[in-house]
Amino acid sequence: MAHFSNVLKARAGMLLIVAAGFLLSACGTPSVPNGLPSMQPAQPSATLPEGQVEGETLGIGNTRVAMLLPLSAEGNGGKIAAELRNAARMALDDSGNDALQIVVKDTGGTEAGARAAAESASREGATLVIGPVFAPNVRAASAVLTPNRTPVVAFSSDRTVAGPDTYLNSFLPEGLVRRILNHAASHGLGDVVAIVPNNPAGELAENEARATLRQTGGNLVAVGRYDYENASVQAAVQDIAMAVDEADAIFIPDGGNSPRVIVAALRGLGVDLSGKQLLGTGQWASADLSDPALQGGWFADVGHARMNLYKARYEERFGTEPSVTSALGYDTALLATTLTQNGGAAAFTASRLQNPAGFSGYTGTFRFRPDGTSERGYAVYEIRDGAAELISPAPASFGATG
Repeated sequence: MAHFSNVLKARAGMLLIVAAGFLLSACGTPSVPNGLPSMQPAQPSATLPEGQVEGETLGIGNTRVAMLLPLSAEGNGGKIAAELRNAARMALDDSGNDALQIVVKDTGGTEAGARAAAESASREGATLVIGPVFAPNVRAASAVLTPNRTPVVAFSSDRTVAGPDTYLNSFLPEGLVRRILNHAASHGLGDVVAIVPNNPAGELAENEARATLRQTGGNLVAVGRYDYENASVQAAVQDIAMAVDEADAIFIPDGGNSPRVIVAALRGLGVDLSGKQLLGTGQWASADLSDPALQGGWFADVGHARMNLYKARYEERFGTEPSVTSALGYDTALLATTLTQNGGAAAFTASRLQNPAGFSGYTGTFRFRPDGTSERGYAVYEIRDGAAELISPAPASFGATG
């Protein structure tokens, strides 16, 4: 536990990633191909919409879409913005540059910048707005766009900014919690101890764990909450140490060093972990899976095979490995292209965006709910010999269980 406070960092939220936008067949909705793009882009043939635009343009289609990104923001914000823009460019190359014109606008990562970019998009006749990234920026942009019923597909994982005409194409952490606990329940592991960070992400994970376990007939036996310091982690572990004997599994939704340090602390107190299943979420992708303490653990995440294929293609094109977040740009641009090819500028209606069959691509299957949140299919992995091995594939369609 030495130097814990120096190595264990708070998580600002769960990973934001989203499935690529090919439409699954549904009653009353034109079907389009499932799976990956053909890599044979159509030849440009359409003309640009009339009028000047503010921002970089991608594609030459007659349907105008705006993409609001924090391009000039400092730190990770600007880096993610560049990746999202690159990914959107790659999606248009795959699907045909003549389907859309995407106008990329810089928000600067601020609410004022997001508001100004949304106003510009509205003036220019954007029929759909992709982005922004940060929750306060999504609120600011939506306040401008929703009165005109211009749909927004944003990248935030904060469900409080979702709403009518504002959809979140992201990882909402509740889905990951539900997936791993449902998988555990299907294997008879219903009594769970949770150890969560003492922050909004931890509170969300705890609340969803309670709700899921109630539905499965399980029980949240005890909860330990920690701040990112040695004494707090030790206290959290002591709080739940006795309850571990009554539990089937230990749920640690945090990533990075958290799973390793927590397991070490439990063992340091003499807690017998034999027969106790470790459970986690996609945050474990940031952990050191080679650590002996984590071997045999289960965690829910997007399907790695498709995501790795996307990463390889991006790196080949742009010369650097992207973050998983960058798949947002590819997936959402491809979704917009697919809908446009089947309905033009009038394709972004609520009924089409909320297609109950959903969409499928590089990161699996997802669909938008009427409240703007998304439902997504996840896979479950087991850590074996330092690597994540697939033990339960992500569902190929909605209605499948796991």
